[in-house]
Amino acid sequence: MRTMDRIERYRDEVLGCIEPLGPERVATAAAAGRFLAEAAHAGRAAPPDTCSAMDGFAVRAADVGGPVPLRVVRTIYAGEAPGEPIGGGEAARIYTGAPLPPGADAVVREEAARESAGVVTIRGSVGAGENVRLAGEDVAVGGMALPAGVRLGPRQLALLRAVGVEEVSAVRRPRVMVLSTGDEIRSGRTPDSNGTAIAALARSIGAEVIAEAVEDDLERLAAEVANGLARCDAVITIGGVSVGARDLVPEALKRLGGDVRVHGVPMKPGKPFLFALARGRPLFGLPGSPSACLVAFEVFARPALLRLAGSSRPFRRTLRLPLGEPVSGRAGRARLLWARIDEGGRAIPVGRDAAQVRGPALAEALIALKEDTAELAPGELVEAWLLEEDA
Repeated sequence: MRTMDRIERYRDEVLGCIEPLGPERVATAAAAGRFLAEAAHAGRAAPPDTCSAMDGFAVRAADVGGPVPLRVVRTIYAGEAPGEPIGGGEAARIYTGAPLPPGADAVVREEAARESAGVVTIRGSVGAGENVRLAGEDVAVGGMALPAGVRLGPRQLALLRAVGVEEVSAVRRPRVMVLSTGDEIRSGRTPDSNGTAIAALARSIGAEVIAEAVEDDLERLAAEVANGLARCDAVITIGGVSVGARDLVPEALKRLGGDVRVHGVPMKPGKPFLFALARGRPLFGLPGSPSACLVAFEVFARPALLRLAGSSRPFRRTLRLPLGEPVSGRAGRARLLWARIDEGGRAIPVGRDAAQVRGPALAEALIALKEDTAELAPGELVEAWLLEEDA
């Protein structure tokens, strides 16, 4: 089995342990960033009435087989009632979004007509339905506006408002503890850049985050992990998952009766990643090197947290992009490279060291290379995971 396939198997094992949190009723106006637990259905049609798609004149198409003068009987603005029917030889001045009056079945755009002294002269013919939006053609009353699993961003909230959805069933926001480990972090000698990044990434997908730091002390670490498991839906530890004397997370989990499902994955960076279940909660153990920490989060923790939050799309969008410069390295395990995307749509690797911080900060994508990949020339296609901010 290829290494990237093995990573996907590990990822599937992690995701197989995760179920979305329970639903709750939320006012639509307060649901930004949440994921729908159930489909949202329209309480009113969009558009609510058959209306004009542009400024012009509402007419009966049968009256306009060619150039013809029509008497303008009234003006209709968006939000007004359509009024009385128009008869033969009549037209109504109408503006975008205004409801068509009874009898009218087309709109002549303003540029194709000339109005003077209450009479509009149409310059050409018009067909029935031209420049008209039918009531409910976007969403019918009772129709599904959005499916379950969709995240409610500005555009989605606009749709729900338009179709009269005042309340939705949304998955509860996950509560996540981000626990940075190490004497150097707890003392402040080393800035907790990893904790800052992981907390922000968790918040970006809608989680409520508690961020803590703990020294390299087994008793203190086990106590903090237990605290996180009691208070939160998931715990993310940073550092302490490798094989050194101060890599204490596995032993802390053992003391808490945790079940380690994954420890060590065939990828670079991020090999020491750990996943466990403890006291009914998932724990993600990320490496301490900045790039490795962020890669392990992207591959394993982010999809799992998105599933916990109720997302139907837990994975990054991917594209096949040409390399903008050569890539060197040894085959043997999967590699993930931070990359920017230039104006020509080419992926340019940035920052190849697991300890680098600047490479991830400049990146717009992660390049995923399979285990048999060594040297790659410019122009060769690679799989790029797009690091879009919208989850």
